[in-house]
Amino acid sequence: MSLAFIPGFAPSSPRFLGRFLSPIADGVAAHYVRVLTRPGDIVLDPFGQAPNVAAEALSLDRRVVVASVNPILRLALSMAVRPPSLLELKAALTALGDAAGGAGQRLETQIQSMYETECAECHARTTADSYVWDAELGQPVEKHYVCLRCGGPRDANTDEADRALAARFGPAGPDYHFLVGRTVHLDEPGRDRAEDILAVYPPRTLAAIASVLHKLEALDLDGEARRLLSALLVAAFDATTALVQDRPKVLALSRRYREVNFWYALEGALGLLAGAPAPDRSATLDNLLANPVQPANYPHAGSLRDLAERLPPASCTLILSAPPRPNQAFWSLSAAWAAWLWGRESAEAFRATLHRRRYDWTWHARALHQPLAAARRALAGEGRMVCLLAEAEPGFSASLLSAAAGADYNLLGWALRADTAEAQLEFAPGPPASGAPSRPGVGLAARAAAIELLRSRAEPSPWSNVHFAVWCRAAGLTGWDADEPLSRVNTALQEALADETTFQHLGEGSAGDPAAGLWFLAEGIPSPGGGIFRPLADRVEADVLRRLSGGEPVDEYDLLSQVYAAFPGPLTPGRGLVMACLQSYAVQDQAGFWQLRPEDAAGARSQELHSILAELRALAGRQGYEATATQPQEWHEGGQPVYRFAVLSSAVISPFLLAPPGAERRRFLVVPGGRAGLVEHKLRRDPRLRLAISRSAWTIVKFRQVRAMLADASLTRATLEPALAGDPLEALPQLQQMSLSDRGDQ
Repeated sequence: MSLAFIPGFAPSSPRFLGRFLSPIADGVAAHYVRVLTRPGDIVLDPFGQAPNVAAEALSLDRRVVVASVNPILRLALSMAVRPPSLLELKAALTALGDAAGGAGQRLETQIQSMYETECAECHARTTADSYVWDAELGQPVEKHYVCLRCGGPRDANTDEADRALAARFGPAGPDYHFLVGRTVHLDEPGRDRAEDILAVYPPRTLAAIASVLHKLEALDLDGEARRLLSALLVAAFDATTALVQDRPKVLALSRRYREVNFWYALEGALGLLAGAPAPDRSATLDNLLANPVQPANYPHAGSLRDLAERLPPASCTLILSAPPRPNQAFWSLSAAWAAWLWGRESAEAFRATLHRRRYDWTWHARALHQPLAAARRALAGEGRMVCLLAEAEPGFSASLLSAAAGADYNLLGWALRADTAEAQLEFAPGPPASGAPSRPGVGLAARAAAIELLRSRAEPSPWSNVHFAVWCRAAGLTGWDADEPLSRVNTALQEALADETTFQHLGEGSAGDPAAGLWFLAEGIPSPGGGIFRPLADRVEADVLRRLSGGEPVDEYDLLSQVYAAFPGPLTPGRGLVMACLQSYAVQDQAGFWQLRPEDAAGARSQELHSILAELRALAGRQGYEATATQPQEWHEGGQPVYRFAVLSSAVISPFLLAPPGAERRRFLVVPGGRAGLVEHKLRRDPRLRLAISRSAWTIVKFRQVRAMLADASLTRATLEPALAGDPLEALPQLQQMSLSDRGDQ
């Protein structure tokens, strides 16, 4: 069930609502659309959580159907498939800013006056870009502004006038009650939840929002202008919250937060939303179905169950989606934002989010199961479902796999890139499950999947890898249990890993927490030389070097794609490991291409290895030792081995560090200085290697240190070993102190 991970491209600019929506890399959806569909085919997104998925499918001339009960997501989809020009956005914002505000002022002037301040240097009047608040003091303590007289930007402490101006906007004034009433009915049970939502905004921001909403209703705008202003306002609603995290999941504030000038947030949204104008390809569902050669997009505002009843059976070639993970913050804010912009009834189907405070993974599995089961009816017999998971933590992955199996999808292939928590899964429609197997059957599958994963990777691996592999193997064996969709596989996994004769849990203080530390097989892995039994990190290094060895410039994306094709499914290496290998052997030119370092060309490195071995022999002779002509080189005294030197051009250190100890007193790995960073990376990710170093059985020596010692005429036997350890890896002290529970990039 191996699937080659598709790396995609990082977005070239920030995305609308990017801190809430699934961060699917650009190009990933397009890859699956190209491979699994043809122009004119229908692509169904049952969740609408990543607008770039639909935008990429539409750009490839497919017909795209997206279901979402969340009107904010539908707005994000509209902006993704039909981005406006910067000129259009500016015109819409100007129309809003020119609306009459209080005391005969323009609305823009009225809002900007809420943030009026004085320059701390020249005392000229100006407008603050933002304030930093101390929540415990309940007042702004710092301000950021540009002074038109003496320049900037500047940061300064707030003064008494700043604090007095902020205090004019009370936490429960008319604007506050207007927005609460706009969100829920006064007697509605969700009122306390609406108050929680408003609590993530500073009072002055709420006043600015209320002022804008009052004027927005009075403006005579066409549908396009309202679409653009709605998007600008949602972007500003997002930018001006005081939520604590870059990707918040709950409504929580930090002790210190930034209050952003609301009008400046609107202006900042111009660049966020502007794009290359595209034709309006939106269509009704009937028109989309009636024109198979016309690319079109239909955003469905109701439930997927309703949509599935309108779609002809087996009409969709591909279900392609980024399933949502629970996000109380975004769902609650979406309900409020929609109500503010379009009235409470606009989000009626979504308003249940205002009443729910906790979302566990069992609830989420049931929530995913229903739309997946409805979509199954619309999927063609030879069609595929591809799920793209960002933030693929174990509970989220288990919820999706359980829901998909329960909705009669057969898993064909999967890949998990653990260090970036991204997963890609491909399913085919399957027959209904024929009843749940016995508990031992699920347990055996869980045990076999964990063993297979660890044997194939041949190195300690994080819980996320083990958990994902077990769930991919066992999810389809359990049948759908709506009450406890996750318990059977989770129990089987826990029972399997409790067998200490088969598995070892590397991690101090990790008892009772399977997610801490790393997992490995208790019996270990045979010595290197047996092909697949080489640690994954060493195999990835060799593969990267092979792809660079042609000497031609290499595109980073192409190399990542080739490496992931060579190591699919459970072998998918972390991006950090691949990049550490690339940076160790190659340099990047101004065009962004990578090319093998001249000193790492095969001929140059071979010559240097012979040179270092000769220099070690000369060093041995100077100190009165006899050096062998072998590799590794041994230094003898009186016929007995004293030192062993393994001279490497690579960072493949595991065969030496994991080998049984020899008769020599000390052992040394001699590596090029350019390989030091990759050696450190491997030590961080494998506690077995760190343990070998920490026990002082091995010392890492750089080529340059050997040459410096040979040039040192004062070197003696007494100073030999200190000199060999005189140029350690930069991170060696920290690595030696790391407990086995610390884990690096996988």
